[in-house]
Amino acid sequence: YGIMIEGILAAAGQDIRALNNSLSLIKSWLAMVNGGVSEGSIQQPFGGGQNVTSSATHVETWPYGVSAVEWSHQNLAPAGLPAWKFPINATNIIKHMGSATDGDQDAILGMIHTSHALGHPADFVDMTARTVIAFVSADLGFPDLYRVLPGGEKVFVPRMGSMWGGLTPEFGRYKTTQQPWCYSPGYFAPAHYRTMRDFLVWHWKPEFADYLPPHLDGRRTNLRDVIEALDSAVTSGYNLLYYSSCSSGSVSNWVGVKSPCADDDTLNCRGVPWEHTPWVGPHGGQCAQSGTKFGSFGADASRSAWRIAMDYVLHREESHRVVMYNRQGYRDEGMLFGAQRFLNRIVVQYASKSLCDGGILGECFWNTSSPFRVAAAFDAKKAHVSNIVCPNVPNAPLSWWAGFMAYPTFTAFVAPYDEIGAEQMTNWMDTFASICNFSAVDKWNYSRGGKPHGGVCLDTYFEASQAVIATMVMSNTLRPIFGRGGRRDGLVTVLADAGGGDGARPRGDIGLVAGGGRGSTDFAAIGRRLLAVCGGLGVAVA
Repeated sequence: YGIMIEGILAAAGQDIRALNNSLSLIKSWLAMVNGGVSEGSIQQPFGGGQNVTSSATHVETWPYGVSAVEWSHQNLAPAGLPAWKFPINATNIIKHMGSATDGDQDAILGMIHTSHALGHPADFVDMTARTVIAFVSADLGFPDLYRVLPGGEKVFVPRMGSMWGGLTPEFGRYKTTQQPWCYSPGYFAPAHYRTMRDFLVWHWKPEFADYLPPHLDGRRTNLRDVIEALDSAVTSGYNLLYYSSCSSGSVSNWVGVKSPCADDDTLNCRGVPWEHTPWVGPHGGQCAQSGTKFGSFGADASRSAWRIAMDYVLHREESHRVVMYNRQGYRDEGMLFGAQRFLNRIVVQYASKSLCDGGILGECFWNTSSPFRVAAAFDAKKAHVSNIVCPNVPNAPLSWWAGFMAYPTFTAFVAPYDEIGAEQMTNWMDTFASICNFSAVDKWNYSRGGKPHGGVCLDTYFEASQAVIATMVMSNTLRPIFGRGGRRDGLVTVLADAGGGDGARPRGDIGLVAGGGRGSTDFAAIGRRLLAVCGGLGVAVA
């Protein structure tokens, strides 16, 4: 999260320290991409591969995909994705190798925002473009790991890392290292994929085509193919989210996307990944990782809210127009879904199931400092609360009182809801902001001040990081850097001629009125205080 948070703050121009922090973390990221061990030797660049020559740099060497581009037209160091966990040594290398899609995509979003803050210098653009290419290949399965729907549409499903998850085969030459056909909707980051796409479109150069991995049969790929994969990951992700969530906005930690080909060494074929979701296959199979439960609204799934809120903030129009498909893979015009509709589910849950009206300032905290009245909206044990558990999320959730569960849901209020006025939406965000008291916190040096006080004001890593991101999304700090429409008018020309267009700079600095207005709460200040908490805990790592 560190690169993402500091990069976004740097692009917003709020603090020169954010730019310096982001650059420092990116340098560390690149060092990890190249790889290093405390003892023994390691193949370099190590990337998201195994300790074997070409594992990270050649698409045909296990694991499938390119996780590092080791050379550069700018004569720069390797760029791409690192192993998911460091430090690495001779005894833990097997457990720590392989990329992690959630961390990779967050870091890349931060890199793109950092590039914007710097004015997109040629060497930084080259490094970032190579990192995006590595992500699309290793973490999305580009160019060969996909399914084809009945209408001929290619479906790329985000993997959980370079070595497992998504459509990675159960057996064969490119077999998974962990449970097969497993997917986490909480990893789905549509804003990130669209931002990667737009970055490539705006800054593509003809020589970048030399970095693209070929098909297994040797055919060359191009920018159009990369954009198709990124757009496809957005569409498949929203369809999987639809089949993995309840009307309350609760989401399953882990679900199945089983859609095998006829033989284990075939990477693409006809199939519908969400045919049996949330189950792994037609017989009720299950899967889970990271210590979180299958089919339960928990720590992995909780991130869905702020990831979708980011899509609404950065790509408002596109995030409203999502192509939806039925279980058989046919387009269904009657299925209406997208960022705002998903976020509105959470808004309705709070508005209808809380024991107070957060749209009226002070009502939820009269005679108490506890947020128990709003917590009731997501308490599945309450008689009046429904749809936290449903066929798409079949198992009981974690408690709202874990900070990493509560804070992400607050971001839903950045998207307007017709039944609640703009002022009331803003008041709801003010209600959430008043849960914690930061008056004793030193926002620049956490160790010198007191701790935040309140019902869900924990300063441990995961809880604090989710609060930082949530408040950042609500604070108007996150803004489109490629214009509201996302892609510039010359997209067709860019795709036809991979030279990248006229080299125009982004318009940038477009404001956002979240939920109809920001109100009186200084969410940016709250976010900075929480960043101080994270800094004190060493959270600012790639």
